[in-house]
Formats: sequence, structure tokens, C-alpha cells
Amino acid sequence: MSDRAHYTQMLRDRVRPTWNAEREERVRNRIERALDAQKRKGRATVVALVSLAAAVALTLGLSREPLETASAPAPAATTTNAAPSGVLRLTDGSEVTLLSNDARVEALPESSSSVAMRLAAGKARFSVTSRPDREFSVIAGHVRITVLGTLFTVTVEGDSVHVAVERGRVRVSSARGDQELGRGETARFTRDPPSAVAPPPTAAALPEPSDPAPRPAPRSWRTLAESGDYEGALDRLVAEGPNAVRDTPDELLLAADVARLGGQPERAVAPLERLLRRHPNDARAPLAAFTLGRTLLDQLGRPREAARAFRTAQELDTQGALAEDALAREVESWARAGETALARKRAAEFLARYPDGRRAAAVRRLSGVE
Repeated sequence: MSDRAHYTQMLRDRVRPTWNAEREERVRNRIERALDAQKRKGRATVVALVSLAAAVALTLGLSREPLETASAPAPAATTTNAAPSGVLRLTDGSEVTLLSNDARVEALPESSSSVAMRLAAGKARFSVTSRPDREFSVIAGHVRITVLGTLFTVTVEGDSVHVAVERGRVRVSSARGDQELGRGETARFTRDPPSAVAPPPTAAALPEPSDPAPRPAPRSWRTLAESGDYEGALDRLVAEGPNAVRDTPDELLLAADVARLGGQPERAVAPLERLLRRHPNDARAPLAAFTLGRTLLDQLGRPREAARAFRTAQELDTQGALAEDALAREVESWARAGETALARKRAAEFLARYPDGRRAAAVRRLSGVE
């Protein structure tokens, strides 16, 4: 059997489901180009070409299964670097959307019970198909995000990792422990700098007793929030005064989370409204509007204001992942406000756009629309 036929047969064994002539021709062309290049550099090993074939199959969006021979090595991780509009579709229906030019995603070796991706740099959104029998995790910098079925965005910025959940729940694990985030919640995780250990002083070098060392400065509200101490962060935020929060989307969202999770949700309204007023074109503005709606409806009992916030979330993200949930929550808000006509009008709009949506039954029940 020729090299080309041998490699094609190996690829047939590796790829499922249907393998047709058009796909075979595309893959054969890529392998031929790789073989020609290898002839100029020396003959490549079988393992290297199998890895190449696997990478080609992943690029074409085909399913991957492990080689049946027990002695075959595990496939190397496949790195993808694409434009911000690039979408990677996994075989189970999950999608990874690259949101920055420097985004680099690696598909790590998987098993029947787990799938793992590594976000090496940049920003990406992960829409994960719910499968209770399988764990899906994303490794970003020094943290691991574990999910069962959700939609969330991860940004790697140096030693900092920012996680924003749009749907479902995730568990973020780092050296500081585990933290769970639900829909509409965000958190930033920074790597603790390694502590320097000074050598023990010798007896001759021991200093004379002196006054007690000065008390260390209190931790900032940001540091407390990033460690999960929201009540402590809120106390510190109030103590630092009105200028404690910088006018950036990240910090305004973090301040809102501190207020909501620290037990004073009314303090979350101002930073969220400020973000929408000052940064309406920022990618996090739809999430801010949705979080504002949730806070007003679920925590403060102000359904009319909540309905307007959910409407804003839709206007800022008409085709995005939040649009369906935001419209459903708007229907709920108008219904709880006693605005039956508005609730029915928005419900009819929802059912026209999402007739089989996961919230369709709840929308019908809340509005009375069939």
C-alpha cells in the first residue's frame, strides 16, 4: 500500500460519521501538500502524519474518535488561532467563539466522560451542550472553569482571568479554592505572586528588640472581591468613598457584583446604570443591562424598571445569546407589574421569534397567550 493510501485509510479509521468523496478529496489534497513538504525536509514519522490528519479533520468540522489500537499515541492538542468572528463547532454541538484577534484555543485529549479546552490567550465565548454524563472544562491561565451546560465568556489578560456567565452555572477552581458563578455573574481571578522566603537570621545577626511592626494597610475592595469576600469588599468599598470605583466596564461590573452578593443589591443599580450610560457600545453592556434587570426584579421588587432594563439588553444584543432570556424576563416583569396588555404583547413577540424556545411554556403561562 502506498504512503498516500495508507494515510487515507488511517484517517478513515479516525473520523466519523460519513466519509464522502468530496471530503476525501479535500483531505487528500492537504495530505499531498504535507507529503510534498516533508519530502524536502526528510521523511516524517507516522505519528506526525496521523496528528496532521487529525488536525485537518478538526478543521473540516468532522467528528473525532480515538484510534482503536491501544499502542497508538494520544493525539497532540490542536491549537486554533482565528479572527474574532471565528466559530469552532465541537462534535457534541458545543461552540467556541473567538472574540479577539489574539485568541488561541487548544483542544486537549478527551475521553467519554470529559472534554477539556485550553484558552492560551485572548477572549473566547463557550456555548456548552448539556450532557450530565460528561464534564466539560476550560483551562485559562491558572484557573479551571468546569460546566455541565452553559454559555460563558473567558478573557485571559496576563496573570488575570475574567469569567462572565450568560447562562447556566460554572465552577471556577484556582489556588484560592472554588467559586461558583451563575447567570449574569462575573468575577476576575488574579494569580497570587509567589511569596519570597527570607533565610533565617543567624544568632549574631538578630536585631535588637524594637517597636512592633506597623500594621499592614487594609486590603482594597477589589482584592477582597476577587478572593470571594463580597461582604468585606462591600464594607471596604463604602469606606473608600464615591471615587473608589474607576469608570471602566470591568470595575463597574465588579462593583455591582460586590453590592449584589454582599447583601446590599440597591447599591448595584448605580454602577450598572453608569456602565450603560457611559459605555453603551462595550461588549459587556448587554450583560450589564440584563444584570440590572435581574437585580431590580428578583432582589428589589421593581418590575417596571426591570422590564425596561431587559428591553435595553435586547436592544444592545439583538442576535446575541442574552436576547431570548431577556425578552422572556421582560414578559415576566410586565406580568408581575400588573401590566397585562404589555405582557401579552411581548409574549406574542417572544413566541413568534422563539416558538420552541426553552422559556416558551413559562411565557405562555405568565401572559395567558396560547
